[in-house]
Amino acid sequence: MAFQQAGSLNNRTFIGLIVAQFLAGFNDQAIHASAMFFAIHQGILSQEQAITLMPVLFYAPWAIFCTLSGYLADRYSKTYSLIGWKISEIIIGLIALGGFYLGAVHHESAGAWMVMSTVFLMGTHAAFFAPAKYGAMPEILQPHILSRGNGILESTTFLAAILGTVSGGLLSFVFRGQEAWIGVVLVILGLIGAGASFLIAYLPAACPERPFPANLFKPLQVNLGVLFRSKPLALSVLGIAFFIFMVSYMRATMYMHGETRAWSEFETSLVVATVALGVGLGSPLAGYLSGGKVELGLVPLGCFGMFAATLLAAFEINHTAALVIALILMGFFSGFYMVPLYTLLQHRAPKTSKGELVATSNFINVTGAIAASVLFGFLVWVGKATGITPLVPQSSGAEGTLIAKEEYTAGPRKGRLKKVVIKTDDDEITYRSKTEPPPLIDFPEDENDDEAIREYLEAYARDLDVIEYDANFFEIFGPSINLGDRVAVSQYQLRGRNHYKVRLTDQALKPRYDSEGLPKYLFFGAALMTLGILILLVRKLPDFLVRTLFWARSLGRFKLRATGMQHLPTSGPVLLASNCDRLENSLQLISATDRYTTVVLTDPACDGDWSILSSLARRSSLVLLSASSGLETAEDRARAAFSQGNMLALGIDGQVTPELAKLFDEFRGQAPLVPVFCGAIDQGERKPRIRVVFGEVMNGDSTLEDLRERLRVLAESVRKHDDTIDVATH
Repeated sequence: MAFQQAGSLNNRTFIGLIVAQFLAGFNDQAIHASAMFFAIHQGILSQEQAITLMPVLFYAPWAIFCTLSGYLADRYSKTYSLIGWKISEIIIGLIALGGFYLGAVHHESAGAWMVMSTVFLMGTHAAFFAPAKYGAMPEILQPHILSRGNGILESTTFLAAILGTVSGGLLSFVFRGQEAWIGVVLVILGLIGAGASFLIAYLPAACPERPFPANLFKPLQVNLGVLFRSKPLALSVLGIAFFIFMVSYMRATMYMHGETRAWSEFETSLVVATVALGVGLGSPLAGYLSGGKVELGLVPLGCFGMFAATLLAAFEINHTAALVIALILMGFFSGFYMVPLYTLLQHRAPKTSKGELVATSNFINVTGAIAASVLFGFLVWVGKATGITPLVPQSSGAEGTLIAKEEYTAGPRKGRLKKVVIKTDDDEITYRSKTEPPPLIDFPEDENDDEAIREYLEAYARDLDVIEYDANFFEIFGPSINLGDRVAVSQYQLRGRNHYKVRLTDQALKPRYDSEGLPKYLFFGAALMTLGILILLVRKLPDFLVRTLFWARSLGRFKLRATGMQHLPTSGPVLLASNCDRLENSLQLISATDRYTTVVLTDPACDGDWSILSSLARRSSLVLLSASSGLETAEDRARAAFSQGNMLALGIDGQVTPELAKLFDEFRGQAPLVPVFCGAIDQGERKPRIRVVFGEVMNGDSTLEDLRERLRVLAESVRKHDDTIDVATH
């Protein structure tokens, strides 16, 4: 028996998918972080090189394999894809185990390169796993709980990213010199995740007859056309790509800020991970508040919350506690922003090509991440050119042969140089991070001695001199510095600390800049870009703010579920014939659609309603046919909305005025005609259940009586068969 969409989140297939994808996301980030630290500790890459290379290794497969991953997700059962890639995770863990063993036990550099190769392999795993994961969601869950399911999916995805990132660093610290145990942990988690994937029921292939693409670039071009011709899909992919853009931009900004605060990479990663914590809290709440439909009204709320949180971060950037709170809020509101957009993408993508369109969306996301890196680099250059990041004067130190070096093996400075010894022509010169122990001082008796001593030692540690390799940011595979090499040391002072940079003598001295003031401006730039995307999204869907206000006013008043949205065309003008004849049910209809919808009303009560919501709706979404509103102006507005390719709804179930009948006769036959029923199925309850049901497209020559009869059929079906209404309306 074929799998039937579940009407509840408490089902084996959904639970299996969530557990499998959580462990996949955990392993992605754990391998990412542990491979980076392992490469640094083994001396294969510097910190700067590793931070640059690892994201490239992980995200490159998302662009390289986007067409192939989408093809496999649609051509074959998504169940088999999910299980197959979970099994591949075990194999990747075994490769990592072998690399850790070779590098840690036998001190072979090939071991570190093997471990780094698993970052690319896990990126490939994620590139193929994501289209199957997101494409399977609308096949597993019924439409009315898809938003809630996506809330849990996004929450667990980001929580996995937090725990994976932190655990990767923690495992690298605990098993320093015994990294093979990290591989053992990854393999065990891979086995558990693969076991969970077998809980997923068999999902039939969406398009089993699809041939293998001879030209791997052509499907990408075709899918990009599909995405941007469809107004709902264009809205979703544009919004999602901006989120990925902002994640990349903010991560780079936070790494720069962490460097100016002398944080270690591990400390910076912990602060950055607080954004994911916020997403983990906000996403399930957004799914719950969406109710039984795609609640696009949450998107402006999420966008404005991100804007406000980014501004807070800009103003409080030098107060770490306030900055962390701002980052958590940023992530929290990101959940409100992301869940409706991902749900819209899954819901509106054609059934036979959901995997391909998700993969193409991932390609756009990678493009957004690259654009963020380019913009960040440009803004850093602007900061240097304008003096926001002033040039720091440097002086030359010793030049000679490197005969000894020592790194910190623990703590936040782990992996950095503790001491270097250089033999010059005349002498041996030693550079240490600090040449004397902390001076002893007496603490007041009325203070907590332990707390006072701890604060004193932390303050002293922040004043330590910094000795680092002067790695070239772009020479990822460039020469490393080893004992016996001819090196030179340069020195500069920044915020009361001496910085010593060790470089090969044939490597040019790089200029140094004080970037402390730049992150604040970068946060302000992020706030402006967030405000800009809000304006752009409102241009794509002009009634966004009306939806947000109506959603806020509707909380706790009724439960709204939208069904049959697959009958709505995704582009071009559409004529909706509805039973909506009042402001309330007209706004319910608007909130259930995912395109800009104009409703023509003849409700006299609305004529005198000048509340904020009513006023905004009349400016954007409602056309009131009344003498006081100006009949000719109202008719012109309706014609303009229709001619611009939007959806126009006419209330034809009650008394039809001559003006309304005139518009109906004018527009029918020019666009798809879709009947829409909106009403309560348990009138009189404290919190009634409202259903907005979109019927099948009807002939353009259908009469008003034909449409009214169809509305009565839809009303009867939803009241008798609410749980199976999606089947009944097909």
